Amino acid sequence: MIEPTPEVPGFPRERLNRYLDRNRTLPVRDTLLRALALGDPPGAAVDLGCGPGKEVAELLRRGWTVDAVDAYPDMVDAARAAAEAAVGADQCSRSLRCVHQRLAEWDAPAGSFDLVHAGFSLPFIARADFTALWARVVRSLRPGGLFAGQFFGPNDSFVAQSPAGSMSVYARAEVDALLAGFTVLSIAEEERDGVIGVPPNEVPKHWHVFHVIARRVG
Repeated sequence: MIEPTPEVPGFPRERLNRYLDRNRTLPVRDTLLRALALGDPPGAAVDLGCGPGKEVAELLRRGWTVDAVDAYPDMVDAARAAAEAAVGADQCSRSLRCVHQRLAEWDAPAGSFDLVHAGFSLPFIARADFTALWARVVRSLRPGGLFAGQFFGPNDSFVAQSPAGSMSVYARAEVDALLAGFTVLSIAEEERDGVIGVPPNEVPKHWHVFHVIARRVG
């Protein structure tokens, strides 16, 4: 039995529930699909903040081995269930490792992964913890390995709605600085009004997001 984890300050249970409601209608994240379309052979991947496991299942279907990491135990369980439904329990026993852990505490040996996917998860790391975590993310990638994920810009509405310092938010120049050790293959800034959740529980949401695909320099 996985022990519960206290709420992630920038991503409390109320936000998580709305995310899960919406996630049921969403496809696999486009940023990951575009990274996979680059044609790198399957290797070792980690999904940081794996959520209910759509991306984990997609990676397994394509022959990758995957570490699925999430702070919420029900997300770890859901990711395992999604993976087993996609590829079967036998393949999961060989190719999937589920990790219940706060991302701020995550670490891996240098050069562990060919792909790090962080789908909308890194913004919910406290700013005080982010620099050290990002250094570990970079270190965990093998030379030539891919990063695919998102950073939030300062205008994202979650920022004003969250406890001070509980999120990591970066302007474009700061995102560029974070990617100094990478060849940036794609970076798209998105700023728009939208919603989170599904009717009748939708709430307005202003998005300010940088979608990034980058390859670690050798």
